[in-house]
Order: sequence, then C-alpha cells, then structure tokens
Amino acid sequence: MQIGGLAAVALCALPLILAHGDAVDLNSELLWGTYRPNLYFGTRPRLANSLVSGLMWFGLDGRHWQSIRHSCELGDNLSEYGYSRHNGRDFGEQTMRDNDQGVEIKSTFIKVPGDVGGSWAVRFTGRTLDEGTQGVSLVYYFGLEGNGTMSTMVDDSMARVRGRTPELGKFSIRVEPAQSNQYPVVPKDFSNIGGIRTDGSRINGVGLKVPKTEVWRAKDIFQDVLLDSARTRARAMSEHTKGASQFPGSLLFGLDNAGLRKKGTNMFFVQMNVQGEFAFDVIYECADKTSHIDSVAIDAIASNRRKEFDARFEASFSLREKGFSKAQIEMARNALSSLIGGIGYFHGSGLVSSKPKPEFGAEGESEAELGKPYSLFATTPSRPFFPRGFLWDEGFHQLVLRQWDSDLSLEVIRSWFGAMDDNGWIAREQILGDEARSKVPREFQVQYPNFANPPTILFAVEAMAEQQLAHGITARSVDMLQGAMEESVCDEHCLLRGKLEDLAPYTARLLSFFQKSQLGESMDETPSNAGYRWRGRTENHTLTSGLDDYPRASVPSTGELHVDLYSWVAYMVRLNAELTGTGDAELALHLEMLDKIHWNEQEKMYCDVSTGVREDYDELEDEDSGVERVFVCHRGYVSLFPMLLGLVSPDSDKLGHILDMIEDPEELWTEFGVRSLSKRDEYYGQGENYWRGPIWININYLILSSLHRNYMSAEGPYQGQARSIYTRLRENLMSNVFEQYQSSRFFWEQYNPEDGSGQRTHPFTGWTTLIVLVMSEKY
Repeated sequence: MQIGGLAAVALCALPLILAHGDAVDLNSELLWGTYRPNLYFGTRPRLANSLVSGLMWFGLDGRHWQSIRHSCELGDNLSEYGYSRHNGRDFGEQTMRDNDQGVEIKSTFIKVPGDVGGSWAVRFTGRTLDEGTQGVSLVYYFGLEGNGTMSTMVDDSMARVRGRTPELGKFSIRVEPAQSNQYPVVPKDFSNIGGIRTDGSRINGVGLKVPKTEVWRAKDIFQDVLLDSARTRARAMSEHTKGASQFPGSLLFGLDNAGLRKKGTNMFFVQMNVQGEFAFDVIYECADKTSHIDSVAIDAIASNRRKEFDARFEASFSLREKGFSKAQIEMARNALSSLIGGIGYFHGSGLVSSKPKPEFGAEGESEAELGKPYSLFATTPSRPFFPRGFLWDEGFHQLVLRQWDSDLSLEVIRSWFGAMDDNGWIAREQILGDEARSKVPREFQVQYPNFANPPTILFAVEAMAEQQLAHGITARSVDMLQGAMEESVCDEHCLLRGKLEDLAPYTARLLSFFQKSQLGESMDETPSNAGYRWRGRTENHTLTSGLDDYPRASVPSTGELHVDLYSWVAYMVRLNAELTGTGDAELALHLEMLDKIHWNEQEKMYCDVSTGVREDYDELEDEDSGVERVFVCHRGYVSLFPMLLGLVSPDSDKLGHILDMIEDPEELWTEFGVRSLSKRDEYYGQGENYWRGPIWININYLILSSLHRNYMSAEGPYQGQARSIYTRLRENLMSNVFEQYQSSRFFWEQYNPEDGSGQRTHPFTGWTTLIVLVMSEKY
C-alpha cells in the first residue's frame, strides 16, 4: 500500500505446494489449541475427525436447563466473555460472566511439549453469583469424531478417560474437582431416596455411543440424556415424598453414572453440581511421559506464561512506552487475545455451485453440491455470529496477528491459499461441515465460483515483502549471504525469502482470477476500457464487495463498473510487479485507466459507472444505440478506495478533493471516526443501514495507514492536511473504542456515527481489533 512500491524483490516461480488435504505438521506448539471458537470454551487438534472437547453449564434453579450454555450465542446475554491473554500457542485465559444463569467462570489453558502435540490442561475457577440460588451445573465432555477408542470411569475424586486414535496415539484424560468445592444443600425431605445420590457427590458421568457425525451436537445430546434422567428422578422423588411437585434442581438435574467402561463409547459427559466458589481441572496427556502435567503445577505454569505474555505484548506494541493508561493497555491486550482466541480449525465440505450464478434474472443456475472435504485454519470475525472464516475479514486479522506472531500468521495464510482452486478462486465464506452450516441461513450457504471478495489477505504478503526489503534481501543478496555470512544468519534471511517464494504463485493466480472473472463490459473495442464489475449484485446488495448495502447504481446491470474493484485489481497488479520485478507498464496503464473510467471531474470524486441512454438520443435518427457511460456517485468508503490503497499520487489535486471530503463534518467526518456514507447522501441511514453511515474500524484503519505510509511523509501540497487528518482521526478512534469498551466490556462490529455507541454484533473481535495497531501506530 505504498506509493512507488517496493524495490523489486526477485522471486523464482516455485511449484505450488499447497493443496486440499495436505498433511498437518504435528508440532507441539500448534497441534492442540482452543480451536473451537464457536464455543465458550472448547479444544481440538488440527486434525480432521479427531478428539474434541467442550464446556457447558446451566443454573440449577427453575428452567435454566432449557438454556444450557455451550456455543456462543447473542441471545445468552453474557455480560462479559473473551480472552484477556492468549499467545496462540501454549497459554490462554478468559472470563465468562453469565448473570442470567448466576455464575462467573474463568478458564486458564496451558500446554507442555511432547510427542504428537504434547499435553494440555485447563483450570476452571469461578463462583455462583447469588447465595440464594441452588447453584450451577458444570459439564465437560469429550467426543471422538473419527476412529479410535475410549474407556471411561468415574470415582469420588475424578473422572478418567483412556483412549487411542490413529493420529494421536495413546492418551489419558483426568477431570478433577477441587477438594474445596461446595455442593448444593439437599433438603431433609429429599434425603435417602433410593437410586439417587443425595450426599453431595462431587462428580458424575455418562458414556455414550453416538454417530460420529453427530458429536458436534453435544448440547442436544446431553440435554436429551439430562431430560430422561430428570424424569426418572422426578418419579422417584415424588414417590418418596408422597406427591411433592417441586424438586431441588441439584437432585433433579444430575447424571447417573451410566455407560462407563463400555466398549464402543465415543462420547463422555462429566458433571459437577456446585455452589459458591469452585474449581476443577481437565488434563489431557499424550503417551510421552516427559509431558506429564501435575495439577499442583498448573498455577505456576500459568503465572510464568502470564508474565511472559505481558512482557512480549509491551515489546511488540510499546503501549506503556507511548504513555497509554493501564486501562487502555488492558483493552488493547484483550483485543489481541480475543482475536487469537478466535482462531479455529475447520474441516468438512462446503456447498458449491459447479457453475457461475446467473445474473439479474437469467436462467440456468446449477444445483449446489457438497464439494471435496478440506481443512482451514483461520481466524473468525465474531465467535457468536460469524464463527467461521471470511476471506474479506482475514486480511485485516492478519495485519494484527503478524505483529504478534508472524509464523502463526503464515500458517493461517498458507491454509487460505490451500483453499484456492486451479482458477485462483477462494470461496469468500468458508462454511465447512454440518456444524458450520447450522449457523448460516440456507440462502447464504452456497458459494459460487464467479464470486470474488476483496483480496485483503495480500496485505500480509505485502508486509512480508517489505520486511524482506528492510533486511536488504533480494535474490542476489541471498546468494552473497550464503557465501559470506554464518549459516545461522543466512537461515533466517533465506527462510523469509523462501516464504515469499511459496506464496508468490498464489498472488499471481489470484490476480488472474480477478482479471478474468470480474472483467466488465467495454463500450468500444479497447479491452482496457472495460473496467471491472463485482459479480453477485442484487438490487440492494453487493455482498461480494464486502460493503454489502453500500449504494450502487439504482438499477443493477451488466454495464456497471465498480471503482473499489478496479482499485483492488490495480493494487494486485502493483503487488505482483513488486514480487516479480516485472509489470510496471501494466501498472501504469491500470492507474491511467482508473482515472479515465472512474474520476468524475464535475463531482471531484471517484465514482462507480453504469450505462444509460443519452438525453438527446433519437431512436429514429441516430444510428448508434445511444448507450453511454454515466457516473454513479455516492460519497463514502467506495469513493475513497484509490486513496486507501495508495493509488493516488501525493501531488495529485485528486488527493486534495478526497481529503476535503474526509474531514468535512457534513460529508464523512465525525468525532468518533469516518462514517461510511456521506451525511448528504439520499441513502444515508436508510434501509438496512449496514454500510450507509455506520463507522467501521477496518476502513478507518486503511485511511490512517494510507495517510501514514503514503501522504504524511511525502512532500506535496497536501502533506500538512494529511498529517492533521491522521492525528485527529487516530485520537477520535482510540477515544471512542475505549469509551465503548469501558461501558460494555465488548468490541463491536460497527459504531454509530451520531453518538459513537457500539452496535450490531458483539463481541466482534475480528477487524475491530485493528485498534491495537492504531494505538501502536503499526501500519
């Protein structure tokens, strides 16, 4: 995103090395993780059809059992949840506060290295929030989605599992309640009931055999078991008390130790009913005895990892050094950690159409079919509402993640490129498997091979190229290093160059996909005059652009050309030229045509283009069709894209007009950030009002990034204006996001342009976490 680009970084075209179904590198640090971000807490390895686990809970009063907490849901109304620290490898902690169910739970996750991913443990601590309630039921479960065996048992002190899978080998699991746990008091009338333990048993469990494809439905399966048990217990208690109709929840909603030690068990639920303060540990150990985890050591390990995290966070972002308060640093730390805690591993088939989707009422749409199963390692925008991979979002996520852990970021990027087909297409929304599809309305599930999405994932590739350039690493200098420097130094630099060589073919293929699939219609015989058009347009939405309901031409047509899409293509052309050292002439042509097609001199802005009939057209007298290009101008995010992607020269008067638009309060400027659509636009705040006024952090970040990288440091007539806008906008964004976080304890999908309040989905710990980079000024 830098004017003038990088110095050419010569790369050889290596064979494409990523494909669906590539074997996972079973390293100790990244095999196991909290890779089920759709759950309040869950673990799994980066293996298809393997061992998964998760937490559930519900209050023991009234009908809380009908609202068991498991997957993150907006309707659960938790007042707080999200990671306060997560390093992405071997440590993560979060707090979940559920006022409706009357409980606060903290999870602390650690790992230790060993064979086949090593061992891990999670310590849950917490308390019930109201002494007047009967307490809360805590449930932890394990399930085998594929081949393997599990042997389960429960005694008074713990629950145990011994198992084996082809990929993980032998493993053992312990679930250990703390000795200090308190249990709900049982009324005297309900003591000594035959078949029901009324002595405050610490732990119970049930083993089941369920279809492997149904393991993800753990909550539904548990709820059925719980209901059957409750009916049996209710009859026994009614007989014992001679007809009582109100029963203690701790007795009614308890599991009986059943199905234990049975062959074929592939699901194991462990339950603890508690009151007051409580704690329990879940410990998974691989067969490697050197990676044993002792319960006594968990707190000490976590304490060390916590200190390491805080020191590394300051070293990475320097927020204390920059003078931010403890509360502001906590917010930034939580933002980064929740983004990392939203990393997931997904495997399955997606619904894909074999043919492009017809446009504007044309017939011929093909039936969607489940594609070949594959895996994706990705971050997620929002754990309750968007718990899956989104291509448009991912690039912004990686801008944050790479500043913390570039290797972890590269794993995500490589996984996304592994989802690319031979034509360069990547499905914009990754809905893999039944569990993912259960969260998505049917009409949005099918992915079409002619639907593109903004290629933001290339931001991270560009950043890697800049990092290489900062080290002065080119093909020639690497050869020199190999002969003149110590091997350890060369290894570091050669690895960096090698990563780019791996990725370069994918960037070229992605560009080719855009240039072929999104090409617009030319008004003459000049192909370059065709421009580009987002496929997937409807009357009110252009979902493929990422800007959903942002106003476009009032009547959709194949004659449209979209300025944001042309900007993305020009950006890719520039990046490809930087990576290969060729293509400067093509870039110059694209920049020339961007202005020729989309700059409206009368409105002094970049606009979409559509087609219309000339006002003076006479059907009887004129020989031509009378069709001409007409501008479709809506001041807002779309009209900013040439500047956002650094395609406007610092000395161009076009830049001056764009900056004037940004800082005009009657157009885009607010004291909370830059709004998405001009206040003067007829569509401002109308309809769905998704991208028609609200403030989005990702676009505001791009404004700041482009000002900082391209215009503040470049001498020209608008340098001072660029610096002024940057300083004021940065302060507005930081102040408002912090204020909204302090009042709600959440990050939000978007912010209201009138009062700055957070709105729509929360917690939104995807691109809103770019606020960390805004604070640290890392662009």
